[in-house]
Amino acid sequence: MTRRRKLLFSLVALTIALLLFELGTKAWLHWVADEDAFRRYASISQLRARYGVFDRYRSHRHLGFALAPGFVQGDTRHNSLGFRGEELAIDKPEGTTRIVCCGGSTTYGFGVHNDDLTMPKLLQFVLREQGRQVEVINAGCPGWTTFETLINFESRVLDLDPDFVVVYHGINDVLARMVWPPEALRGDQSGWLVREHHLAEASWAERSDLLRILLIRGGMIEPHGSMLRVIGDRADSNQTFEFRRQRLGGTYPEGVFAEVPIERMLQQNGTRLFRRNLESLIAVAKRHGVQVLLMPFAYSKEFPDKPNIGHPAVQAAIDAGNDVVRELAREHAVGLLDLTGELTEKAMYTDGEHFTVYGNGKRVERMAPWFLERL
Repeated sequence: MTRRRKLLFSLVALTIALLLFELGTKAWLHWVADEDAFRRYASISQLRARYGVFDRYRSHRHLGFALAPGFVQGDTRHNSLGFRGEELAIDKPEGTTRIVCCGGSTTYGFGVHNDDLTMPKLLQFVLREQGRQVEVINAGCPGWTTFETLINFESRVLDLDPDFVVVYHGINDVLARMVWPPEALRGDQSGWLVREHHLAEASWAERSDLLRILLIRGGMIEPHGSMLRVIGDRADSNQTFEFRRQRLGGTYPEGVFAEVPIERMLQQNGTRLFRRNLESLIAVAKRHGVQVLLMPFAYSKEFPDKPNIGHPAVQAAIDAGNDVVRELAREHAVGLLDLTGELTEKAMYTDGEHFTVYGNGKRVERMAPWFLERL
């Protein structure tokens, strides 16, 4: 056999092998892979075909991104207004007190798959058991900082005529401060994320089930159902994901962090925007007669392997933000419920920042008396 014919034979054999691998991957993805694997590796068109509303998030003209109305996954659902939980009327029922819980994934209940076991729903159950006619609304969204919560409160929450607002933020505002150079830290967070819509099918390579899975597993692309494909691209000055990559790979510090350690970056960028957003939210709430309850951000130090919450500099930055929360509660005479010294047990958390069902129960044990005194 000539060299040319051998090469042709090898190319044909390779093509057939790749085709068989592709068919095998497609069969595995559709008929063998569990739901978690399918959601991670399927293309956008495959996700839409199976789930309809497949993603928790959608782009939003003011917020950048928000929860997708109508999303259902097991016992997790979003109502038609885009809040986690059952349907609710915009007009507050007569005689009902409305409590709205605002924050990020720790308010939303990320990691708790049953709506009834999230903190807002457990709080509602306990207060109703004590004879209070209340609705507790979960207005948290994973990934949101105080900036999105401020916009959400002004543009959506006030429409619900709330009587109380609970504000719980910390880790996301710290991550949003991981930008360099410091002049990239801006109030609209454009130095952190470039908000665009990414729900179109991607490159030809990602249309192949085999190549898409390899690219995702290799960390070269985000899953098609990933939050980042909705909220937008990281800005060039965004160092959050590089910090995470280095921490997971055991290479920290390198690159920008070899010159600017994370401690310096977080300290130099400071809590200015965090304070400003909270002050604005408090002012808006007071103007509309809404009572404010601020809660400093609790976490556990028993997860040192986690790339973000496990690093002492991130913990110190959260602590600095918590000091701001305490100061604002005093300065503006609003409610403060500080559970940071109580919610430290490892069993309360899935990863050091997100709560387990047990952790949510412990939060509610301390939150309920505060509301019972005021209802």
